[in-house]
Amino acid sequence: MKLNNKRTILVGLAFMSISAFWQVYDGIIPLILKNTFNVNEVLAGAVMALDNVLALFLLPVFGSLSDRTHTRMGRRMPYIVVGTVLASIAIVLVPIGDHVYSLPLFIVGLGLALLAMSSYRSPAVALMPDVTPKPLRSKGNAIINLMGAVGGITMLILIKVLIPKTDHPSYLPVFAVLIVFMLVCVGVLFFTVNEPRAVKQMQAESRAMGIEEEVASEEVLAQEAASKTQKMPADVARSLKFLLASIFLWFMGYNAITTAFSKYAN
Repeated sequence: MKLNNKRTILVGLAFMSISAFWQVYDGIIPLILKNTFNVNEVLAGAVMALDNVLALFLLPVFGSLSDRTHTRMGRRMPYIVVGTVLASIAIVLVPIGDHVYSLPLFIVGLGLALLAMSSYRSPAVALMPDVTPKPLRSKGNAIINLMGAVGGITMLILIKVLIPKTDHPSYLPVFAVLIVFMLVCVGVLFFTVNEPRAVKQMQAESRAMGIEEEVASEEVLAQEAASKTQKMPADVARSLKFLLASIFLWFMGYNAITTAFSKYAN
């Protein structure tokens, strides 16, 4: 059984739009805080950490909510579509606040955009496993990460091209392109991937591969919740701790670099 590359690429459009957003966020927001509002390094660092603080609390919440959501659009798609639209609307306030030197408007827009992004990051990441049989998920994850890299690189190039070398450049063109990019990515995903149908195809592919069919039902969720009360084997628990620690350290180093990079690279 081969991975459905076309479907995986289309599903990866959600992660591509997310990566594009964070590339602009990490590249532009520190510059606005420093050059427009003269925010000191400590406070700027606190502002840039807001997304991680929100993610700590909201990603598990919305991930769990999407697990228990059942609509004609599917479990993940409503969060992806609505979250993208809300984030696109909110992010408009950021360059406007910068342009008119309004820190309150900038903070409101940034806060709303971060909340909207947090509402669909987990569902977007969960969509690929939902439509991909277990043995093929590693390959699927590679394609998803590649799509994310393409989104980030695309925005990085556009930032270089669209931002003039002036004391107070307008970031409106960059954010306008970002909004269009996000909406197009999610629009293509929505109109080309029928989530419920893709899940049924995954279940059929799983049966053809001779592995247990995955069904997201209330009964299954209850069984998973009950299994969590069982004690994890010591070697498995140790491996899990090391895995989580490595992910934590990787993201801590990555965010430390990307958050301040644009302030010193210009």
